[in-house]
Amino acid sequence: MLSSKEFVAGLKASNEALFKASQINVRAYFDSKPSEQQLVDHFVGRMVNERLNMVEIAQGIATMPHDTPVEELQLLTKQAHDEANHFRMVKEVIEHITGTPLDVDAAIKAEAAKPTAKGADLLKKYEAETDALALAVYQLVAEGRAEAVWQEMADSIDDDFISRTYAKIARDEGFHAHIGALKLERLIKTQADCERAEALAKQMRQDLYDISCNNTVAAPAARALVAEAYGWH
Repeated sequence: MLSSKEFVAGLKASNEALFKASQINVRAYFDSKPSEQQLVDHFVGRMVNERLNMVEIAQGIATMPHDTPVEELQLLTKQAHDEANHFRMVKEVIEHITGTPLDVDAAIKAEAAKPTAKGADLLKKYEAETDALALAVYQLVAEGRAEAVWQEMADSIDDDFISRTYAKIARDEGFHAHIGALKLERLIKTQADCERAEALAKQMRQDLYDISCNNTVAAPAARALVAEAYGWH
């Protein structure tokens, strides 16, 4: 059996095709020159996802066992705080684009009525609030992908304010993925743990790729990349 560090390193490497495919889809979306309203709608979805992440992580912290290491609680509360900041930062981007204050309540309600999936929805799907292994895998896969996507958005947008804001979010998401890697290294103790983490990662990659296609553009090059890497048909 691989050591936990070796296993997590392999899992991280296996995520790279998903991350690159998501970046290809993001670049294709911005190359399509969406209208101002389309951009606003797109960023509202991003904003709501950051708020969902904040809520789900906070709820998970609230239900953690009493013997959870203090260092772990500190890292996760830092993540919840980051997600709250991201919510604010994307709101400010939207207001920067429109030049008017955003009705946050109306925007969240309108977004909730749309049939669009969000990465944060996977926290509920995989019961990550109460399943430590699922949360760690989610952070490694979803937050790692988020780093790649936010950085690609930063690189794809000419507006300096938006680009700098999204580059900052990307750096935070990379830190969140690192939290997941550290946690997963501590949780992996048996071959069964490895197998379960690998199965969760495989499912999450498929979910996250579908979310990428639904929320941006399903670029043929991205599809070819994940098909070759993961054997998807």
